[in-house]
Amino acid sequence: MSDRAVRREISSVAIVGAGAMGAMYAVHVAEAGFDVSLVATGERARRLARDGIRVNGRHWTFPVTDPTSSTQPAPVDLVLVAVKAAQLAEAVELIAPLVDRDTTIISSLNGLDSEEALAARYDPAQVLLSMAAGMETQRVDGQVQFRRVGRFSIGVDQRLPATAQAEQAERVAALGRALDRAHLAWQQPDDILHALWWKFMVNVGANQASALMHATYGVLKPPGPARDFMRALMDEVVAVGRAEGVELTEADLAQWDAVLAGQPDDGRTSTFQDVEAGRPTEVEIFAGRVVGLGAKHGIPTPFNQTVLWVLRDYAARLPA
Repeated sequence: MSDRAVRREISSVAIVGAGAMGAMYAVHVAEAGFDVSLVATGERARRLARDGIRVNGRHWTFPVTDPTSSTQPAPVDLVLVAVKAAQLAEAVELIAPLVDRDTTIISSLNGLDSEEALAARYDPAQVLLSMAAGMETQRVDGQVQFRRVGRFSIGVDQRLPATAQAEQAERVAALGRALDRAHLAWQQPDDILHALWWKFMVNVGANQASALMHATYGVLKPPGPARDFMRALMDEVVAVGRAEGVELTEADLAQWDAVLAGQPDDGRTSTFQDVEAGRPTEVEIFAGRVVGLGAKHGIPTPFNQTVLWVLRDYAARLPA
């Protein structure tokens, strides 16, 4: 056990971002008896407190914490950051009053950078590497619907010093017990960084191909143009990942095919849902990141560059 041991089990959970992912996790954790609060500010905080959220046809109300108000919130045991990438910088600062030495922080954001941003602001030992995959959620008529909860992967950042790794191992174990209690599936991969890159590859390929081609999961499954486009985008992630020291293989591509096979044919990726709803996408942390890494290592990334051009133009045309 490290000399900075975690001193408490997880009983209080604050969730930043009550979108599809955040709402889905909020109800699971609340049903298991945890003390759950939603973190928001201003009009959004007032609306959540007044109206609550609807998840799978059921109305839920949660305490709403506004860290910018005059009432100082108490620190919590676990903070889950579930905002979109564009709100990450704000969320990193917003949670500060909720974090003390014992607080564990995890992120469900897509991309590669949210844990890095959190670790730059807080003790890196408090920020576990995590990713969620296999869920199927969407917003329909103002409420959240989910059919598949998916599974968390959490683990120790092996780039940290040994003492910090030991502390993270304790935090992983405590979080695992909490997820078990909430009936949320999880695993601890041998190499969590590899798992994060696998999810990045999936997002870059499936999310972006589905958004540009208006393709449901069912369209991505069989051979055809949509699947070919998805694989071409993924192949560029494999190339830049290798240059970054992460070896994605055919086994990783096969793993995605196994997950994809279990998705409902009419299901839509989050990026496809964003385009359908006229919302900004996460193209900067997907294609933008691949193109940036390609430039860094001298690796061509024409498919992701094309996606970046198209979705940047789409974003520029959205109403102000």
